[in-house]
Amino acid sequence: LSLGVDAYISGEVSEQTYHFAKEMGIAYISAGHHATERYGVQALGQYINKTYKIEHQFVDIPNPV
Repeated sequence: LSLGVDAYISGEVSEQTYHFAKEMGIAYISAGHHATERYGVQALGQYINKTYKIEHQFVDIPNPV
Protein backbone atom coordinates (compact mmCIF):
# COMPACT_ATOMS: atom_id res chain seq x y z
CA LEU A 1 0.00 0.00 0.00
CA SER A 2 2.88 2.36 0.65
CA LEU A 3 3.80 1.94 -3.04
CA GLY A 4 0.57 3.61 -4.14
CA VAL A 5 -0.80 0.68 -6.12
CA ASP A 6 -4.22 0.76 -7.77
CA ALA A 7 -4.63 -2.99 -8.24
CA TYR A 8 -3.39 -6.32 -6.88
CA ILE A 9 -3.24 -9.24 -9.33
CA SER A 10 -2.84 -12.72 -7.87
CA GLY A 11 -3.00 -16.36 -8.87
CA GLU A 12 -4.25 -17.24 -5.38
CA VAL A 13 -7.90 -16.95 -4.42
CA SER A 14 -8.17 -15.38 -0.97
CA GLU A 15 -11.33 -14.11 0.70
CA GLN A 16 -9.27 -12.23 3.29
CA THR A 17 -7.27 -10.41 0.61
CA TYR A 18 -10.46 -9.55 -1.28
CA HIS A 19 -11.96 -7.83 1.78
CA PHE A 20 -8.69 -6.06 2.63
CA ALA A 21 -8.34 -4.72 -0.93
CA LYS A 22 -11.97 -3.59 -0.94
CA GLU A 23 -11.50 -1.71 2.34
CA MET A 24 -8.35 -0.04 0.96
CA GLY A 25 -9.98 0.88 -2.37
CA ILE A 26 -7.66 -1.36 -4.40
CA ALA A 27 -8.87 -3.51 -7.29
CA TYR A 28 -8.24 -7.21 -6.55
CA ILE A 29 -7.91 -9.55 -9.52
CA SER A 30 -7.61 -13.21 -8.60
CA ALA A 31 -7.23 -15.38 -11.67
CA GLY A 32 -6.41 -18.68 -9.93
CA HIS A 33 -3.36 -20.91 -10.34
CA HIS A 34 -4.83 -23.10 -13.06
CA ALA A 35 -5.81 -20.23 -15.32
CA THR A 36 -2.57 -18.31 -14.92
CA GLU A 37 -0.04 -21.13 -14.99
CA ARG A 38 -1.21 -23.47 -17.74
CA TYR A 39 0.20 -21.27 -20.51
CA GLY A 40 3.68 -21.39 -19.00
CA VAL A 41 3.52 -25.18 -18.82
CA GLN A 42 2.43 -25.35 -22.46
CA ALA A 43 5.25 -23.00 -23.51
CA LEU A 44 7.77 -25.12 -21.59
CA GLY A 45 6.55 -28.25 -23.38
CA GLN A 46 6.93 -26.54 -26.75
CA TYR A 47 10.43 -25.36 -25.83
CA ILE A 48 11.50 -28.86 -24.75
CA ASN A 49 10.08 -30.29 -27.98
CA LYS A 50 11.84 -27.72 -30.15
CA THR A 51 15.16 -27.86 -28.28
CA TYR A 52 15.47 -31.55 -27.43
CA LYS A 53 13.00 -33.13 -29.90
CA ILE A 54 11.11 -34.73 -27.02
CA GLU A 55 7.41 -35.25 -27.68
CA HIS A 56 4.99 -33.96 -25.08
CA GLN A 57 1.27 -33.78 -24.51
CA PHE A 58 -0.43 -31.14 -22.38
CA VAL A 59 -3.55 -32.43 -20.64
CA ASP A 60 -5.82 -29.55 -19.68
CA ILE A 61 -8.17 -30.59 -16.89
CA PRO A 62 -10.52 -27.68 -16.12
CA ASN A 63 -10.58 -26.41 -12.55
CA PRO A 64 -13.87 -24.68 -11.62
CA VAL A 65 -12.13 -22.46 -9.04
